[in-house]
Amino acid sequence: MTAPNGENSTESSSLATLAPLQAVLFDVDGTLCDSDPLHYYAFREMLLEIGYNCGVPVDEEWFIKTIAGKHNDDIASALFPDDQERGLKFCDEKEAMFRRFGTPCI
Repeated sequence: MTAPNGENSTESSSLATLAPLQAVLFDVDGTLCDSDPLHYYAFREMLLEIGYNCGVPVDEEWFIKTIAGKHNDDIASALFPDDQERGLKFCDEKEAMFRRFGTPCI
């Protein structure tokens, strides 16, 4: 960035001067807190409630293969291929359950 007077930009109008940073925190899910066990538990419970898999609880291997690391849109499509709206509602409810489980830990 070049300052209006042609000098290198370290003038008082720079972002660092206007809003100096005191800290930066960057987290990729799983770095500071391994949340996958909570996601697995929430999905397992929610899927049991709706009778998914004939009422047999999904196992961790299925969770890793089918759900872990995927976006809710993709999960909704995988679980409810014929009813995206229902799938998205299910994912919203699962996220609410996850937040209830995770609040004391995080």
